[in-house]
Amino acid sequence: MFDNLKEKRLFERIVDQIKDAVVSGTLKTGDKLPSEHEMARVFGVSRSAVREALRILELSGLVRIKKGNQGGCFIQKVSSNQKLIDYLSDNWRLGEITLTHLIEVRYGLESMVIDIIAQRITDKDIDKLRKSIDREERLYKERKEREKLDQNLNFHILLVRITRNTILIDTLSAIIELFLYMLRKIKPSQRISLDTLKAHREIVDLLEAGETERAKAVNNAHLKNVSTPLAKLAAEQKRPPNLEREEQLL
Repeated sequence: MFDNLKEKRLFERIVDQIKDAVVSGTLKTGDKLPSEHEMARVFGVSRSAVREALRILELSGLVRIKKGNQGGCFIQKVSSNQKLIDYLSDNWRLGEITLTHLIEVRYGLESMVIDIIAQRITDKDIDKLRKSIDREERLYKERKEREKLDQNLNFHILLVRITRNTILIDTLSAIIELFLYMLRKIKPSQRISLDTLKAHREIVDLLEAGETERAKAVNNAHLKNVSTPLAKLAAEQKRPPNLEREEQLL
């Protein structure tokens, strides 16, 4: 299925080969990739190179990494905005897109989203949003961090879907995918998690009351609160030095 990569570039070529295998149909949705050890042997590289490739693939949304006895790295269904996700993740990695860029765009898009849904939101939508928050709170109490983060950002996905605007849905969903990846790395504190729950409830209450401007203000303050630790992460997330050394040696 894969070619040996010795004497060639490392994790980027691994990413390319796995993507090619998905496009050709060799790998399908739900397929489990070999272990890091086995992939390192097949590709002829170190496990650190394989790990970096999987990190990039997870960031792009092409794979999902699960932990536990039934865990592993699984191919995910390619979404309609996969090209945009690839574009954002690739340019993030290259330094062409910064955290500031993402935050600025997200501020603007989510404010636009709230303006639109204020005219369209229904009681059914309100109920769906509240159930999402309830599930998020339950996962928080159960200390299921990964699932809680998924549900946290799913709240924002539910918001944008109310617009029924495909461009907004695909664009904001791709940006949120990148934020989700970064949030998984920093593991938000309990205070941030509780503040998020509070902000989400307040946003729904304000939307239900028709107070659009206040809902936007609460959402922007919430995004700013989350962005502070992300900014610290961005400063620390440089290319792993062990991979740089490895490429110089090979």
